[in-house]
Amino acid sequence: MRHGCPGPCLLLALLTACSTEPEIVTVDSQAATAGSTSTAPSRLEAPVAKGRSAAVGGDGPARESMTRGRAAPAPEPATTIQAKPTVAVPADARPEVAAAPEATAPPGEEPLRTNTPWCRPQGPVSVTVSGKALAGPLSLVVIDRDGRALADLSVIPGEMNLLALVPSLRDIDRTVWVQLMQGETPVGAPLWITPMRAPPAVRTVTSIRASNQQPYTRVVGWGDRALDPADPETAQAMPAWRPPDAVVTGGFRVTLARDALLHTSLGDMRVVLAPDAAPATVENFLRLAQAGYYDGTSFHRVVPLDREGRPFVVQGGDPTGTGDGGPGWNLGLEPSDLRHDRGVLGMARGDDPDSAGSQFYVSLSREGTARLDGQYCTFGCLADGWSTLDAIAATPIGDASTGRPKEPPVLDRVELVPAAPRKPGASARPAISPSSAAPAP
Repeated sequence: MRHGCPGPCLLLALLTACSTEPEIVTVDSQAATAGSTSTAPSRLEAPVAKGRSAAVGGDGPARESMTRGRAAPAPEPATTIQAKPTVAVPADARPEVAAAPEATAPPGEEPLRTNTPWCRPQGPVSVTVSGKALAGPLSLVVIDRDGRALADLSVIPGEMNLLALVPSLRDIDRTVWVQLMQGETPVGAPLWITPMRAPPAVRTVTSIRASNQQPYTRVVGWGDRALDPADPETAQAMPAWRPPDAVVTGGFRVTLARDALLHTSLGDMRVVLAPDAAPATVENFLRLAQAGYYDGTSFHRVVPLDREGRPFVVQGGDPTGTGDGGPGWNLGLEPSDLRHDRGVLGMARGDDPDSAGSQFYVSLSREGTARLDGQYCTFGCLADGWSTLDAIAATPIGDASTGRPKEPPVLDRVELVPAAPRKPGASARPAISPSSAAPAP
């Protein structure tokens, strides 16, 4: 089976924006002690899918396009951390955290680090601030993906349990960022705190693709929610849906926020990952990158334009370079709400929504890939290296039916680096750069 991107044709619900400014949690610093507890189309237009059968201009990515994935569900009401006005904690009222080792972060070590990469629902979420060399007041700010400060607590160097300091963290339904601040300046990479939750059941129907009159699996909903209740096929299928299982938080994953540097034969690209939209997919990508799985692979499929002349995708991540390879396991489709746009990364798959593995694609435009929303799992976006993306898209094509380049660009390696500091008020999503080069025909 191949993975590809649609051509023309594990987990979290949307965090709905609040109509009012969120309140800030006031934290009693006495709680800061370490011991506190509490098969894809065969044309270029085929979807982004895996496999040689997926054509370059098809309805989605195949292994050589991008055809792996389920549709993204409609957003659910999000849980906002309840808080009250921020109150600075006087130095003499701070906890006995001072008794903890005042270790200065070694060279190259982040000033904020986790001591518990995984924890149960009751915690503890143990983190250490190594800031002896930092002057001035220090604080930890909990930030959502839109930049809203959900909690702000004064701290001193040492170890502390974040769940004891901010109990409402237990109620988060998607990743939040914890950023160390020195006064008003963010210092070092933030931490990701991700609730471990399985995604709701994916709902699908068998539809006929307009481009080639072939049947394919279309995602139409998640759990008990339909993507488009007015869709006739969806309306017909909904009465047969079994009640979905309850979504339960099984604990928390606490990791250093990281970006991915894609070093290619045509230049470098920096990717900001989106664990808030697709946590299991991000974890899968990090695991493969850390193991060197992507090193020396190629961009085996390049579709600069779809049948309607819209910039489409470039695709890589297959160690065989054929569009049929994978890591030996399948990744369940997540209901990512990160919409396709220029520079957005998604997972290629086969017709089965739960068939993604390692192949990924990079979107070349919103207009060319909007139809992939809800059908493929997006998990990151480009922050830098736009000229490299344009250079890959301009690679001369050797086989127009599959999108295979004459000389496929090489992904030399993926380097994981600490993410840039986050400042409250700024979105986690980087700005999109317009294309600077016309794709090759």
